[in-house]
Amino acid sequence: MLGPPLDTFKPNKVPLVVVVLVALPIGFLLTIPTAERGARIFWASVLAVLVLLFVWLLSLRVSLHQEGISYHSLLGEKEMRWDELEKFYYTAAKHSVNFIPIGTYYWFKLIDVHGRKLSFGNRIEHPSELGAKLIEHTTGSLLPKAADWYNNGVELDFGPLRISRPGGVKRKKWVGFKEIPWDQVASYAINEGRFYIWQVGEKRTSGYRLGKVPNAFVLLALLDEIFRPEPPAAGVK
Repeated sequence: MLGPPLDTFKPNKVPLVVVVLVALPIGFLLTIPTAERGARIFWASVLAVLVLLFVWLLSLRVSLHQEGISYHSLLGEKEMRWDELEKFYYTAAKHSVNFIPIGTYYWFKLIDVHGRKLSFGNRIEHPSELGAKLIEHTTGSLLPKAADWYNNGVELDFGPLRISRPGGVKRKKWVGFKEIPWDQVASYAINEGRFYIWQVGEKRTSGYRLGKVPNAFVLLALLDEIFRPEPPAAGVK
């Protein structure tokens, strides 16, 4: 059992409203006595599914605890401890219709050392805030272990990206990986939902979708540590 929740996120009201708006005209159709029996049975079935969907959405809760995360729904409850977390995937993709922005699609997936999975996204309220807190909790849990492995010469696997202290960076290509020594890494960044690492002299790179890079923010924090400027020696101005 996890301790008391630090934060709890309830269902997103938008999908609830959408379900109600779809269900209302169907309910109206069922009040028409002249409707054919077959049509009434069909629309009654659709309405029943929408009611179940509404009840399921209404039951959703995500709570963040000091020790881990819990997810509650009509189907039950799942818990995952931060110290058993192995991978965290974060997706934030902007959507548009005819080049008009309509919002951001969020999706989060956590996998622990036992292979158990927990995933959710925009069906939970305030997904941007929830995502920021997940980044904070998961990075705080995973970064110390990753730093230890890096310092011991272990190659760390971040999906299409890999790093090791003796070897530098490896970027996935169509076939195999391209190796970039540390002194050839020009810069790196997370931008517009993609993770970029540029090599010296490289003007363009496509980067990798953030949702395909497990523990992307742990990798970013590690790179910040690796490339942090050395403090000046005592007495040097």
